[in-house]
Amino acid sequence: MLNRWNDVDAREYLSRHDNRLDGTDDDLLMMACATTLLGADNDLTMHGGGNTSVKKIIAGDSGDGRRALYVKASGTSLDLFTPDCFVAMDLDFLEGLRGGGWVDDETMAREFRSHQLIHSDRLPSIESLMHAFIPAKFVAHTHPAAILKIVNRAGGRDLLKECFGDDLAVIPYTRMGYDLALASSEAARLNAGCRGVVIAHHGLVVWGDEVRAVYDLTIDLINRAEEFLSAKVIRSVAPGPAVSAEVSAKSYELAAPLIRECLSQASRGIDGSGAGIPVDKVALALLNTPDMLELINSPDGRDIISDPPMTPDYPMLTRILPLWLDEANLSFMASIDTFVHDYRVYLDSQGAVNVTAAEQLPQVVIIPSAGAVCFGASEAAARRTADFARQAFSIRRAIFETGGEYESLPERHLFDMQYRGYQQAKKGGG
Repeated sequence: MLNRWNDVDAREYLSRHDNRLDGTDDDLLMMACATTLLGADNDLTMHGGGNTSVKKIIAGDSGDGRRALYVKASGTSLDLFTPDCFVAMDLDFLEGLRGGGWVDDETMAREFRSHQLIHSDRLPSIESLMHAFIPAKFVAHTHPAAILKIVNRAGGRDLLKECFGDDLAVIPYTRMGYDLALASSEAARLNAGCRGVVIAHHGLVVWGDEVRAVYDLTIDLINRAEEFLSAKVIRSVAPGPAVSAEVSAKSYELAAPLIRECLSQASRGIDGSGAGIPVDKVALALLNTPDMLELINSPDGRDIISDPPMTPDYPMLTRILPLWLDEANLSFMASIDTFVHDYRVYLDSQGAVNVTAAEQLPQVVIIPSAGAVCFGASEAAARRTADFARQAFSIRRAIFETGGEYESLPERHLFDMQYRGYQQAKKGGG
């Protein structure tokens, strides 16, 4: 992975944003600059997911110094980050929550809003407590594909140890909020000398006393993971029918109008009012790169692709599973109806309420002769779904090719992320 840090660009960023906000200084601006660099690579922070923070002293209303945690706001994207995307929180208050026991989302959101040191209409990240509980000046949390390729498999923790030794602590997937804050900070405390924490099925957290060191460490760890995995490749996916770009394009040209019509019709049935999603509002994006066509058409492809997502972020964009349409039975409407029925069963089993029609439709439709057809409410949303699908399939393929057995999260964790109230802001950013 490319290290994008450049001292000249960093100084220019600092000059461009200096004195534009209350409480800004070089530390805050440089963390904002590093945040944009972390958000520049989709295999590190897909579409700007993740979060960063800096701790500093600011002047209080009475002139006294107040300890502040500046943390990324929920729903903001790292790749489009600016210094005003930080929310200034009362660090003493946040640290005081550590010994108070579990905090529910409503209480957490209410307390976060009432303990801002500089008023903001933004809600700070759900992971703010994790940033507060880790006693370092700068903290960066990302979702690196290379780390997920190592840890999201049977025996992943042992493989992570083989790769990083004692440099990284690892914890099992933990619900975001108070639970994750406590688990990650405890892991850091109990593993003296570790340089970061990996959360299985989630991502990486690193920290330090200098912005550049935190950024460099993140990139260095990812490069170590990538090099480690490249030496572990022991097999390739079995070859299947070759599908050219021309064949894919022609197949998509024939299928796209039918998919649009069927998705629109299915949405009208879900909605109940008969309104649903108009055909001209069904946006599609085709994922048909050579590696994706090779995987989809491999005899191994369906098993690799048709597994639940590797982190709870993915089902917000791609749903739990894609819809696979066999060439011999391209019955779009019947297949979509079956998908919607099965998804409704899943939602009912988890107690879902107020789920829109669009959220019950398949977001990724696999047609071997075309590729992966991705659905969204807009062209940009469809392309974003395609990006998430590409990364998901690539991670699972890498686990297969390095001899691993992919492990997914239980449905309760996936649902928690999809429909947890605090997390709805993530649908618009990260």
